[in-house]
Amino acid sequence: MAAPELPEEIIHAINLLPLEAAAITGPLETTWAALSAEEQTELRHLGSAFAAHWAHIACVSPFARQLLLRHPHWLPRLARGGHSDLATSHGLSSDVFLANLRQYRNARMVEIIWQDRQPGEHYPETVAALSELAEICLQQAYAYGVEMLRQRHGIPRNDDGQEVPFTVLGMGKLGGRELNLSSDIDLIFCYGEDGETDGPIPLDNSTYFQRLGRWLIQALDQRTADGFCFRVDMRLRPFGDAAPLCISVAAMEQYYQVHGRGWERYAFIKARPVAGDLALGQNLLHTLRPFVYRRYLDYTALTGLREVKALMDAEQGGSSNDIKKGQGGIREIEFVCQSLQIIHGGRQPALRSTNTLDTLAAIASAGLLPADDTDRLRRAYLFLRNTEHCLQMVDDQQTQQLPHSELEWQRLACGMGFPDVMTMRETLDTFRQQNHVIFQRTLASGKDDRQGKNSNGEKLWQRAQTNALETVPSDLLQVLRFTAPEAVWTRLWRFTHSRDVASRLSTEGRQRLDRLLPLALDLCSAQPDTDAWLHRFLTLIEAILGRANYLALLAENPPYLMRIAELLHSPWLAQELARFPILLDDVLGDTIISPEHWPQALAAQLQLAEDMEERMDALRRFKNAEVLRLAAAFWTNQMPVETLLPQLSNLAQLTLQTALAWAEAEMQRRHGSVRTGNGQVAPFIVIALGKLGGREMGLASDLDLVYLYDASLDTESDGASPLPAPIWFARLGQRLIHILSTLTRAGLLYQIDMRLRPSGQSGPLVTTLEAFSRYQHESAWTWEHQALTRARWVAGDGELGARFTRLRAEILSRSRHPEQLVEDVRSMRQRIYRSKTIAQDAFHLKLSPGGLTDIEFLVQFAMLGACSRQPTLCQDTGTAAGIAALTRAGIWNAERGAVLGQAWRLYRQEENRRWLNLQGNEIRTAAVPDWDALQAAAHGVREIWQELIGSYSD
Repeated sequence: MAAPELPEEIIHAINLLPLEAAAITGPLETTWAALSAEEQTELRHLGSAFAAHWAHIACVSPFARQLLLRHPHWLPRLARGGHSDLATSHGLSSDVFLANLRQYRNARMVEIIWQDRQPGEHYPETVAALSELAEICLQQAYAYGVEMLRQRHGIPRNDDGQEVPFTVLGMGKLGGRELNLSSDIDLIFCYGEDGETDGPIPLDNSTYFQRLGRWLIQALDQRTADGFCFRVDMRLRPFGDAAPLCISVAAMEQYYQVHGRGWERYAFIKARPVAGDLALGQNLLHTLRPFVYRRYLDYTALTGLREVKALMDAEQGGSSNDIKKGQGGIREIEFVCQSLQIIHGGRQPALRSTNTLDTLAAIASAGLLPADDTDRLRRAYLFLRNTEHCLQMVDDQQTQQLPHSELEWQRLACGMGFPDVMTMRETLDTFRQQNHVIFQRTLASGKDDRQGKNSNGEKLWQRAQTNALETVPSDLLQVLRFTAPEAVWTRLWRFTHSRDVASRLSTEGRQRLDRLLPLALDLCSAQPDTDAWLHRFLTLIEAILGRANYLALLAENPPYLMRIAELLHSPWLAQELARFPILLDDVLGDTIISPEHWPQALAAQLQLAEDMEERMDALRRFKNAEVLRLAAAFWTNQMPVETLLPQLSNLAQLTLQTALAWAEAEMQRRHGSVRTGNGQVAPFIVIALGKLGGREMGLASDLDLVYLYDASLDTESDGASPLPAPIWFARLGQRLIHILSTLTRAGLLYQIDMRLRPSGQSGPLVTTLEAFSRYQHESAWTWEHQALTRARWVAGDGELGARFTRLRAEILSRSRHPEQLVEDVRSMRQRIYRSKTIAQDAFHLKLSPGGLTDIEFLVQFAMLGACSRQPTLCQDTGTAAGIAALTRAGIWNAERGAVLGQAWRLYRQEENRRWLNLQGNEIRTAAVPDWDALQAAAHGVREIWQELIGSYSD
């Protein structure tokens, strides 16, 4: 027989509670008395841990206490960690089905609360379980509703007789799998297309799915004697409460394309199919992804988010009692996450999570916030969500309001495991203060960063809008350090009053321009080239006037404006950004694609291209973006020239390989393949010489290429329109040149130079490896063997590439007569020297005595003379690598290697910086900062040349 009195351990646990011991004792006694003797025995054996936890749950959740009073036999299952199951709905009346659904929901809620308040952190498991519970209820209600409607109306079909699907999108916390203990569930209903049902009482599809939607809401939201399942909120659907409950996929796509608002983009961050046809939901979200996530860095949506936050603040009226909407509350953490998702998610797919904790982890991984900030936000989010659960488990009420009475504060502190209320409140306040600081820093309006309404930039911008062109504000222009005030004023005034500014800007765009220009004008005074900088800046703004996202990017982010200020000192960078504003994303973006990930990144971008023209544009955009990113890093001294050159070379090689694959596919489509005697596709390779061959490409380098193949000359391709092998491979080479050098709307890839092929411009565009070998052995000049020192396979068939590499090593390792080698190299250098005129007072980085050409010739001369004795020298193809190898091998002493290596680095550094300044390689003035260093380097190189080869400039 069951014992009616509570065991001593349970009574002791109740007496240790900080509140309501008397009120709790009665219900627990009643619950205990209702258990069987076997159940009581089982629970007694669990000891004090069970007793303490039951008493704790009874204290912190009167809701769970009352349910256990009504269903005492749930208690042993709770103690065992059991899980309730939902009874089958087949054949049940709707009333019985709804009752079963609610009883299941109540049982699971008690189980979730029981587990949630166990020692340790259980938030992730709790919100996952609650979200799963909502999905199960939805899916069961959907299945029952479909069966009920089909009995009367049949199956909804389209005009072709195919069944039309229906999907339920979970938004908000349900979409993020982070429901709280008393969440509304935000839903959107959508069906495939219009049509009609095929049953005894047919309905058009729209009416049918409206009825299905109403049933789902009733099944979950309607309060009965057994309570409810989940409150349902449909206000996030297109046009909100004024719209039909459910619309078709086509109507939904049209709505977001035409009418979609900023806050709806935020809402769809968390969208996820939760019931009905999940594949339809996934396809719909995939279609809507460009609405949510833009390919560029997108700051335009921040205004909408700030407006929502301002409304929330006004609603709170200064109260700090709401831990969700109040200052430093849950919403501020979610807004930080969602703002960074909206801004960067189009370019960083890892940020497209629907879950807040996962998003914080992705933000930390991407480095979008300091690690300390993301850690604080994560800990604060867990604390606030647990606090929210403790508030809601009291009465199963949707509340985020902190207690108004001391008793309820004691209950909350008890639920959160604090020894007293004061410690709980202090911890809560600290977290909220930290949250709010991070929120303000992340979503601060650009207005907050203004230097004030009376800044000189602000005043000049106002004058530009109100003054006549003839009224020059000389005083302001002089204060801002412009050297040609009248010319600057004319440029600024004409920009301000231009047709583009008047016609291309929306009201919001004009506000952004009014925020941006004063900041930029104030920046001018800190620039060394004030007038030129402002001209470049205005040229850039003219290029982006019609692109709200780019104006927002700069107006909302003073750090980005500062970075642009630095880049605009380079005329080349300024020119490229104005020509291709889309590159702003790449040069300012926080995402840096490391070279080893270039192939995957390029492949992802090419997937979006639908034809050859789009692929060529996409390849150019990718290459141009990476070159700009590398150039910006080099210009701002974040990348040394020794890193820049190999990365530019790797980028060119990837571009070549991609273009060759397209060219081969096109030739095979038109003319079939050329095959060898054993039926294999005849191989073709691209050999790079010059800077690409040496992995030392600069920002201005073209591509020196040679094409080789291996096939019988009398072989024909096997397509519908066959070609002889020499013509097939010649056209392949021409097609590759076309892909690489054609100017499209996205620019060009590279200039191609084929003059280093056998017999130069008079020789065939492509040649067989056998003919190339014969030419190199029998006809090549010494300068052609010099060129071969920097030759390497870069694209095409790997086996043929390896054969070329062996052939190159064999040719370079041939024994050469020292005196003849000296004469040949000196003679070629003299020929180059005499063909170019260099001003007396100038130094040409490449062609002057002691310049780059001398260093390259010295390396090639040494390799041709030493490879026969030390064949490993053949492995290096670059000038810098050759200097190091020759020094290691003892061909040159360390001092000679250091002189040449340092000179090479200085010249390549200066060469690429001058390119970014739109300056040539001929330096005409001693006023440049590195003039003395250049002269010293040239002197050292000339001495070595004189020692090894002898003068060529006499």
